[in-house]
Amino acid sequence: MKMNKALLVVLAVVGVSVSGPMVKWSLSCGASPVMIAFGRMLLSALILLIPALKSGELQQIFRAPKKQLLLACAAGLLLALHYTAWMTSLSFASTFVSTALVCTQPLFVAALSGILLHEPIKREAIPGAIVAIIGAALIALLSMTGEHGSLLGDVLALVGAVFIAGHWLCGRAARKNLPAIGYMTFVYLVTAFCLLCFSPFTGGFQVTLSSMGGILVLALACTLGGHALMTYLLGYVSADVVSFALLGEPIGAAIWALVLFREPVTMPLLIGGMTVIAGLAMYTYGEMLAAKREGKSN
Repeated sequence: MKMNKALLVVLAVVGVSVSGPMVKWSLSCGASPVMIAFGRMLLSALILLIPALKSGELQQIFRAPKKQLLLACAAGLLLALHYTAWMTSLSFASTFVSTALVCTQPLFVAALSGILLHEPIKREAIPGAIVAIIGAALIALLSMTGEHGSLLGDVLALVGAVFIAGHWLCGRAARKNLPAIGYMTFVYLVTAFCLLCFSPFTGGFQVTLSSMGGILVLALACTLGGHALMTYLLGYVSADVVSFALLGEPIGAAIWALVLFREPVTMPLLIGGMTVIAGLAMYTYGEMLAAKREGKSN
């Protein structure tokens, strides 16, 4: 049984890792970033819609308290803004760098939690946060030279990380006692609606027949086979396992990009990206140590 769970975790990481390369594929086929995200969210929501309605979970969302419903809508809007920023960053930055930078979301979750919820970052996690920030700063400095990467792409990826951090915070407050499938279906529908509203101002309704293959893979492999599978696995494995596993996403994305597009990563950017990943690993481990310390003191 443990092997089955481990295999599912690996499959989920493979699923999320293909996200960046598939976005690049769809962009190269002539689709706009916002329409790629719209197609991904709409297809994912439609696939989940039948089980959500049959089980009555979607109906439960609409019967939830007004505050929870508003927070779920905010989570959908922030997810739409995340996809807009991050998918646009892939037009400028390499797949590895963009994915590594957007994976800094836990740092922004901690920062926003400190500001909005007065939950200070755990002292055990501070060294990891510093290392990850150094890695991100190194990538930015390299990009400023114009020889390695794109500063605009880096900034958009980090903005995407801020928005996804806000999405998770809103989701944490909204979920509480709400069912997972119903909540995901509702949020994905809100996200798709927001993206459709963004489209006239962000490149129009550009989507091509050839890009639909990439969008389908994004919906099936990345959203449902990746993020949704990780959400399901949280009921069987610890959040720490999931957090550590997701650190493999930038590496997997780089491998996919190399195989599919022969997209290389320069050594300086590789060092910067790996520094970010190492920092995030230290940060996650620090969070685990802090949780154990607090558990013993209670």
